[in-house]
Amino acid sequence: MKVLHGFWRATLGAALTLAAATAAFGADMKIGALPAADSVVLHVAADEGLFAAEGLDVEVVPFQSALELGAAMRAGNLAGHFGDIINVLIQREGGVDQAIVATTTTTHSSPGQRNFGLVVSPRSKAQSLADLKGADIAVAGATIIDYLLDKMLEQQGLPADHFRRQDIRQIPVRLQMLLSGRLEAALLPEPLVSLVEAQGARTLWDDRGLNTPLAVIALRRDNADADTVRRFRRALGEAARRIDAEPERYKAIMIDKGLLPKAAADAYRMLRFGGQARNEADEYPDALPPLPTRADVEDFAVWMRKGGMLKKMPETPADVVLP
Repeated sequence: MKVLHGFWRATLGAALTLAAATAAFGADMKIGALPAADSVVLHVAADEGLFAAEGLDVEVVPFQSALELGAAMRAGNLAGHFGDIINVLIQREGGVDQAIVATTTTTHSSPGQRNFGLVVSPRSKAQSLADLKGADIAVAGATIIDYLLDKMLEQQGLPADHFRRQDIRQIPVRLQMLLSGRLEAALLPEPLVSLVEAQGARTLWDDRGLNTPLAVIALRRDNADADTVRRFRRALGEAARRIDAEPERYKAIMIDKGLLPKAAADAYRMLRFGGQARNEADEYPDALPPLPTRADVEDFAVWMRKGGMLKKMPETPADVVLP
């Protein structure tokens, strides 16, 4: 547990320090970022001068929750954010006009690499998802975690009420309850899956069988003219190429940034950004995964409508993604 406490204390401390430093002064474009592994591409583009080389003054501002990040977007304190399609659609309906300009992770972005996994407590005797019928599982409602759990159940032919979902927003609490046996299962992102596996948890399912854009970067429309988007993506693409070329070097940077617990570093398989097949929605020849398609946006929107997260479907799903 000391590893968990230390990791999250360091991450929160870094976030508060940077947030305070940028509150009054800062870059022309402040981009909010959640502490996910693939947000490293933003940090590298900013820290290694790749945005600056494109004539962009970009600063990455860490946030610990999508709720706080969304509030900053609504307040006009950010030019954009790293998150997922769910965040984008909720914020758009709340009046924050924005569009997705890049994808950083997809479930098919790195063949053989998992991005999320359903793990069971070291004390659990479950050997399959079927064994978890009626078990308590930690989720964060109305998030990508909740979405993926529904997709998993659908994929496995299990009913929506197979688990007893416990909405636990704070990730450190979620991890502690899982490892202590107070919760039998949790759906977690990497590198947290690797972290809890190192402490005795077991993975019964992961997302490698899905085909879904998981993490995206969106910019406010007034920051998303065609020239800015091209330069922004060129910087991200160069960052992605550097990370793909020297994964161990950037794994160390992820640890320093609080994106990867040191205890999970040895077991964590470094993510890859490039080498992906293009699709009809992605016109940019760079090293990033393909942009979400119209069908991707509609799939998320239908799921959100069903769960009461959206009042109406986007008028034109193509408006959610640039170009």
